[in-house]
Amino acid sequence: MQPDDQIRQLIHESQVAAGPGADARILGDALDQLDKRRPAADASPRPALWRIIMTSKTGKLAAAAAIVIAVLIGMQFVGGPLGSSVTWADVVEPIFKADTAELDIIIGAETDDTPVIHDMIMGSRIRRTMSGIEGVVSVIDLEAGRILSLTEEKQEAEYIDLEGLPSIPNYMDHLRNVITMLQDSPDFDVEQLGEQQIDGRDVIGFRATHPKVEIAIWADPDTALPVRIEQSGGQMVVICKNLQFDVPMDESLFSMEAPQGYTVKEHQLDLLGSTEEDFIEGLRVRAEILGDGQFPDDVSVEAYLKQAGEMVEKFKALDLSDEEETELGMKLGKHLLFIRVFGVQSDGQWTYRGQGVTLGDAETPIFWYQPKESETYRVIYGDLRVEDVAPKDLPE
Repeated sequence: MQPDDQIRQLIHESQVAAGPGADARILGDALDQLDKRRPAADASPRPALWRIIMTSKTGKLAAAAAIVIAVLIGMQFVGGPLGSSVTWADVVEPIFKADTAELDIIIGAETDDTPVIHDMIMGSRIRRTMSGIEGVVSVIDLEAGRILSLTEEKQEAEYIDLEGLPSIPNYMDHLRNVITMLQDSPDFDVEQLGEQQIDGRDVIGFRATHPKVEIAIWADPDTALPVRIEQSGGQMVVICKNLQFDVPMDESLFSMEAPQGYTVKEHQLDLLGSTEEDFIEGLRVRAEILGDGQFPDDVSVEAYLKQAGEMVEKFKALDLSDEEETELGMKLGKHLLFIRVFGVQSDGQWTYRGQGVTLGDAETPIFWYQPKESETYRVIYGDLRVEDVAPKDLPE
């Protein structure tokens, strides 16, 4: 199967109909994460991972695309006394009616060092910034599959054309699709979570579930406007907060024209698929080059983002050529992409037990998953060999 066909199949199998132009929201993430990380002015290593990991343009862009897809393409956003008459129908109504939206997105658990993506959404375009990376903005045209990344300090504009990228909705469109899917399900049910205080404000909550996904919406008890949305599917968690709907926005903020006086560069990204071999090679790199011979404590995308500071220091110590940086960046990007790719194919279920295990330990299983339509599991050991194992023989 070709890479673009593989990606399309994953989207189809996610059971969430893609709205007009959807994929690039993922890509924005990567591009965002990657070009923003170039300015050395920001000493905070936290969200600047890809920036410092890859100084070469090609390596940086390629890994960013893979990372973005890894984070989002496999996701299935399904999606006491209340003291309020607000209902589920009330809180989802603004989501369906909004023409514009402004919001913050967090991948994984919300902590002080978690990067925050800030999106302004107008039609098929997104204007995106990321916490800790000042002076860099990405404008994403979902329909055209094109991204414009602007670095204000250096007066640079970079266009990235995404080859082989199928249509995937932005956050709001995907959210609408997920809610529709949930409500159309014969087993649709909403749990009332009552009133709580979140981020210092009173909110009322509702939770809807599906065999593969769960979504909780917290809204203002007086206006019924959603203020926080928590989504989980497989082993991915996404938090959306600080939502604002129908915000007046200047169309010029979403222009795909480079500002006058900016140096313009053009790039193309071919979005490659990822295999089990790519994942294994990423494990080797993370243990051998980044982990002093030991495997990482966690291989989830969320954990990878939070390891930015430590990894930045490791990469700084490497004396790599541009070609070597490109190769290493692609290896790590495809390593992450596999987590999301096979996550869809095997309903997102996988087990990792590599914490404290040394590379070369042939006796210890560190990772296993069940490929789609397979009766056996694939088990990866500490020496990176792989065996097919029956369910009854899996590690306890």
